Amino acid sequence: MQMYIVTFKGGFNQQASRSLQQHVHHLGGFILMVTNNGPLIAIDDAKAAAVAQHSSVAFIGGVTFNPRGLAAESLQRIFADNLSKQVIVQEATARAPEKS
Repeated sequence: MQMYIVTFKGGFNQQASRSLQQHVHHLGGFILMVTNNGPLIAIDDAKAAAVAQHSSVAFIGGVTFNPRGLAAESLQRIFADNLSKQVIVQEATARAPEKS
């Protein structure tokens, strides 16, 4: 998995953000953080092109952080918190019986 930043065509809006987040989850990726410009996501490199094809995406590009940078520790805590919430939801969804 690689970390990417995504920006939206026409700027951020809630509907585009929700739609893209669902698309990323469907592709097996995770939302690390949502910003006013767009989300930071973690996804398999092979699926990044599929994220770029989403109708709301203007740009997707790889991101790396200096692990000893000033905000690195805070960002890692935010990412870990957001990932843990997504994993809990995915596990609960996987265990839930299907509705007929």
